[in-house]
Amino acid sequence: MPEEIKLQIPVKIAEFIDKLTKDGYFNSREDFVRCSVEIVAQLYGLSKTSKGGKALLDVLADNELTKAKPAKKVEATKRTTPVTPKPLPKKKSSEPLSADDCDVIDLFAGMKFEFEDALHARYTMELMKQAKAPIPKEQFLGILAKLQANGNIEKSEHNKKVVWKFIEGY
Repeated sequence: MPEEIKLQIPVKIAEFIDKLTKDGYFNSREDFVRCSVEIVAQLYGLSKTSKGGKALLDVLADNELTKAKPAKKVEATKRTTPVTPKPLPKKKSSEPLSADDCDVIDLFAGMKFEFEDALHARYTMELMKQAKAPIPKEQFLGILAKLQANGNIEKSEHNKKVVWKFIEGY
């Protein structure tokens, strides 16, 4: 049974959450808050699996290759006209999903879409926290292709980057 927590936040943060929800990044305020709390909990050591794992802070501290890099200046992009949503595709395959497939679908928790590189990075971090070796990007792309064939996710492009949209779960 989920716990309910009531909190007060500054109006500026509430307006920001509402903007992200309106823009389609989250389904509701509750999705944003749940996703934010989950990220912070994982940062400090909460594992998604019963097998345990390391806190994200410990993983970063252990990784000698992690060095702070100066931030690159990002140019503002012009907003394009809204895209008309496509009807939901029907499942194309009745093949059961593997544990890896389900783990990738779980990466979309509380979100509707994600950039391909960000999905791969988050999946790699999950594997590292479980003390598992990361998989090659080609293998990860194979999992995404299978989920696309099943009708769970959809591939598109935004500013020359691949974006995966969550359509339906398991």
